[in-house]
Amino acid sequence: MGTAARAGRESRWWAPTITTLTVAVAVGWAAWYALTPEPLPISEDRVTAVGSTRAPVYIGMFTLPAGVDRTLHVAGVRTRATASGEVEVAPLLCRDGSIGVTSAPERFCAAVDDPAGATMADGDSIVLEVSADAGVLVEIERIRVAFREQLRWGTAPAGKAGATVTLDGATVTLDGE
Repeated sequence: MGTAARAGRESRWWAPTITTLTVAVAVGWAAWYALTPEPLPISEDRVTAVGSTRAPVYIGMFTLPAGVDRTLHVAGVRTRATASGEVEVAPLLCRDGSIGVTSAPERFCAAVDDPAGATMADGDSIVLEVSADAGVLVEIERIRVAFREQLRWGTAPAGKAGATVTLDGATVTLDGE
């Protein structure tokens, strides 16, 4: 076989290879872009709250800062808590407001909703409702928010580093402390 025939086969081999590599790089970049949204603001501050078992305690954990042009479509909010007894910790979305620590969130929020499936805009915040039937000490970790923002989605840590909640003046300690 001549050199011309061999050169023709080699040039036909390179074109599909370069096209395939170009498409693979473009698909990889698009996947990376979609799965890596901008991080949510975090803080190393911790919240300390003291409350009663007669009413839930609401703790502000993350506020989307006012003036930030971000809209999050929240899929869910997760956190982990360690407690000295039975406790319920539920995330809520505070519309048009923020909370430090309170037992009456309606005084600070235009509405309080389930965050799953909700849209969060600037000035909205995520709060945790903590309740128990008996005195308890609760250590809560930083929240993680699963969200979509335009074409990007992911799960990211957000807000304060955590919270320590004491209900009914419980003076118990957690195991190992």
